[in-house]
Amino acid sequence: MPELTYLYTLASLSVTFVGFSALVIILRQTMGGEMSKLDILITRIFIQLGFIVAAGAMLPALLRLFALPPPLVWRVASVVAAVPSFLFAATYPKRRRAASGMPTPVVIWVDVAILASCAVVLACNATGLGFAPNGPLFAAALTGIFFLAGWAYLQALHLLLRPHIARLDTPGTDQ
Repeated sequence: MPELTYLYTLASLSVTFVGFSALVIILRQTMGGEMSKLDILITRIFIQLGFIVAAGAMLPALLRLFALPPPLVWRVASVVAAVPSFLFAATYPKRRRAASGMPTPVVIWVDVAILASCAVVLACNATGLGFAPNGPLFAAALTGIFFLAGWAYLQALHLLLRPHIARLDTPGTDQ
């Protein structure tokens, strides 16, 4: 299965991303900031998304070890990756509102819609309506989730560091 090399690379990148995103906690605390409920949630979401991608990317190789035929591998892997992606997309706005006490911003709703779209692609790949379940579509959906996580990380980094950057940019503050 030629897709496995790509998926191994994606899993490696995703695990690296999980470790890198955890640096937000350290960076925030180093800059003297307390971790709010929202900060903790935001950090946790990157770990969750990263592990969805990493586990999803490794699953086809595991299924092949059981000598399953490729269409069944992609069908099972797609279902297993689609379910947590759907659950994440469906619950994130409520979890975010509970952590922040504020309505979910439009940009977050766009992120949720993109994640839900990737989950729909995975679900379509699992059903194979009109086509055989396949590796390229599976890999594309997981890559979409990975790119979304990276983009959301940059958004969150800006949000988390904004108060500290503003303080550093203010004349007369020596920090």
